[in-house]
Amino acid sequence: MASGYQTPVKPVVLTAACDITGAVAEHRALLGTLDPNVVGDQPGGRREINWDAVPAAQTNTNTFPGDCFNQPVAGRARGTVFSTDGTGFRVSDEFADVNPDYADEFNAFSPLRTFSAVGSNELVVDLFVAGTTRPALSAGFRVVFSDVDNNGSAAIKLIAANGSSLGKYHAPRCPGGFSFVGVAFDSPVIASAEITSGKAPLGSDADDVSDRDHGPARDRVIMDDFIYGEPRALR
Repeated sequence: MASGYQTPVKPVVLTAACDITGAVAEHRALLGTLDPNVVGDQPGGRREINWDAVPAAQTNTNTFPGDCFNQPVAGRARGTVFSTDGTGFRVSDEFADVNPDYADEFNAFSPLRTFSAVGSNELVVDLFVAGTTRPALSAGFRVVFSDVDNNGSAAIKLIAANGSSLGKYHAPRCPGGFSFVGVAFDSPVIASAEITSGKAPLGSDADDVSDRDHGPARDRVIMDDFIYGEPRALR
């Protein structure tokens, strides 16, 4: 099992823009076999969240539960709990329901649903042994972003169990397409991930820089697939 904080070696960092399929496959291979979404930690491998199986009652609302993917029920025990300085989270069909202009700007890497914090462009993912409240560590973390217009608009900052930074890693730009950043260590050392998704939150009157028909705007970004190493017990 994973123990306390270890000094990691330099990680493998993968980034890709627009055509990200190869980089995603490579990061999956680095982390290992996809584990079942069951309670408890597995000896290795990876877990994934792609939002597409989120129930209709929790889609297109601003009340998506931050602990949805750490509940001790079949299919949801994946070891992640989300928090934000905003007002909540939303899983949506490309967010055209929030702002019709987004229909031409955001796409889903694994159709159809995507994800964003509400009222903020920042969120934190804390890792737990799947389906429990026991803190855990992961050997890698990856996010797919949609519509990163400007370099520096999307990033993941990885945090160790002792609160120290394991580095901040930026996703490259791909206006209207997909951007990927993934980080893999040689052992489980990641306790949480701080994600920056755009320069400002989404909103009904919040224009993206892709929308050339409107006035001043900021780079808005949404998220799709999360892939991370199996969360293993912190002891």
